[in-house]
Amino acid sequence: MVKKAILIRNAAATDFGGGERVPVFLARELAAFDVQALILSRSEKLLAFAKAENVAHQKSWWWSRQDWSGKNALLFPTYVLWQIILYAYYLSIFAKHKPTTVHIQSKDDFIAGSLAARSLGIQVLWSDYADLKHIWLNHSVWYKNPVGKLVYWAARFAHTIVVVSNNDRSDIAQHIPNGAIKDKLTVIYNGAFDQYSPTKKNKLFTIVSTGRLVTDKGIGELIRAFKTFHTEFPDSQLQLIGDGPEGEKFKTLAKSVDGIHFLGHKTNPLEYVATADVFVLPTYHEGFSLALVEACMEKVAIITTNVGGNPEIITHEKNGLLVTVKSDDELYNAMKRLYVDELLRKKISERARKEYVASFNFKDIVEHKFVPLYKGVWQ
Repeated sequence: MVKKAILIRNAAATDFGGGERVPVFLARELAAFDVQALILSRSEKLLAFAKAENVAHQKSWWWSRQDWSGKNALLFPTYVLWQIILYAYYLSIFAKHKPTTVHIQSKDDFIAGSLAARSLGIQVLWSDYADLKHIWLNHSVWYKNPVGKLVYWAARFAHTIVVVSNNDRSDIAQHIPNGAIKDKLTVIYNGAFDQYSPTKKNKLFTIVSTGRLVTDKGIGELIRAFKTFHTEFPDSQLQLIGDGPEGEKFKTLAKSVDGIHFLGHKTNPLEYVATADVFVLPTYHEGFSLALVEACMEKVAIITTNVGGNPEIITHEKNGLLVTVKSDDELYNAMKRLYVDELLRKKISERARKEYVASFNFKDIVEHKFVPLYKGVWQ
């Protein structure tokens, strides 16, 4: 019997990372197990990606206002009204499509989507992409975080709450008491489909970074470190893939270096990652980076910061180099080390590929983690 699943994922217009690509990958792979998946999203980038991957998708409702802290908390009654409207919307969507599972992957939808699904007797899964550790901060303090309180209340309707790293599970657990909701937390790593094939590298020594152009992705540190690196090794280039609200600021910072290229948003950044000598993710915080997994899959040497879930993917000196967050000097030294020591670069890239095959092949993750989870919901 064919099962139906609705996957809901919303994000800011500038966001397009692992959290936005995973539902498309999941929907595509679930088809092999007779699960018809439909993606609901307001994100134009996610919908375009779903279309490119031939995955069923539908534009849905989402409110871009996400900050309800501080003085904005006075507008909380408006947020409650929005949730009531969204509940009615999802109720109509679920009644029309009759899914057996609703898999929700974004904050506002946790509340209205869960309540609508359970009103129709549909089981609910949540996937958290490093949001709940912030959403549930101070939710138990009576005068703080009203949205967090609503999300916590809605968690009772979720069958399972999937988190992307052990680090995230630990961070979330700090904010909630022992009991039924904490027991719902289960770790399933993000993964990537194996698209690896030996790829010819660029003539220039190429460093690639993908992600939003915002401060907390470490873009400023990366540009400053590369400036020093490029002065010493002019046969090099830095390719920055992605866009974001601080793009112009970083372009100004990089203006004096002809080796830095801003390539903008790319639906498929892997074609650039595959031709890189080094992949760098200098983020200040991270739940679990699909970009790192994809770099491992593409057999590329990796430099990343020792934060969040990154050390669950990268073991220092084995399949990559871990550096201290916000350190221009450590980024520069790691780049220089991989430039000078070609043998080290080759060894860690080969080990990165082995780690991907062993732990992060998404076909295996879907078959052995998600499909049993879905079946558990259906029973």
